[in-house]
Amino acid sequence: MRTWLTERFGLTVPLVGAPMAGVGAGRLAAAVSAAGALGVIGLSSAAPASWIEAEAAVAAGSGRPYGIGLMAWALPGNPAQFEAVLAARPRLVSVSFGPYERYVEELRQAGITVVTQAGTTDEARAAEQAGVDAVVARGAEAGGHGRADVGTLPLLQSVLDAVRVPVLAAGGIATARGLAAVLAAGAAGAWAGTAFMGCAETALPETAAARVLAAAETD
Repeated sequence: MRTWLTERFGLTVPLVGAPMAGVGAGRLAAAVSAAGALGVIGLSSAAPASWIEAEAAVAAGSGRPYGIGLMAWALPGNPAQFEAVLAARPRLVSVSFGPYERYVEELRQAGITVVTQAGTTDEARAAEQAGVDAVVARGAEAGGHGRADVGTLPLLQSVLDAVRVPVLAAGGIATARGLAAVLAAGAAGAWAGTAFMGCAETALPETAAARVLAAAETD
């Protein structure tokens, strides 16, 4: 299947491995990218520039495109993160969860595709106006960051009608069926994180990964 996402990055699977701080570093991003999707490194608020440089080199070792996820609220207190990401030149940068607008144009001028995660339709409209290349419609089922305003399916439907930039769907997507569902709705691809937490390439301790794999749908 060909979508904006697959065409933009030369993928065989219209899927992004969402950035997960403390879980997904260069090794996981490289594995996801090598499998035909787009792997993304997740940065913690305290990650130093040296860590970013090292993990970006690991991700780039797959020979495939990869991305880096930034938390906008952390950047004013750790500006070296942004500079290190610019220097690494990943193909995609996700900058979300805080005032991200000031970073969009500089990233795009560097030839980097910029996305942000939106939890409401109004946020998606604002992201389009800020100049992002694509919007991630991040529903309440998504893990982390405490955003639970709108469920993934109603949010996706609304955002697809509200913006003209490509839309990726996030939240509760963990299987091929989930990917097929959001593609059928009109998304350019899926943005999945939790589904990768049990992979051997995560930074999680083995006991934590085992708990993820053993979890039921109500956990």
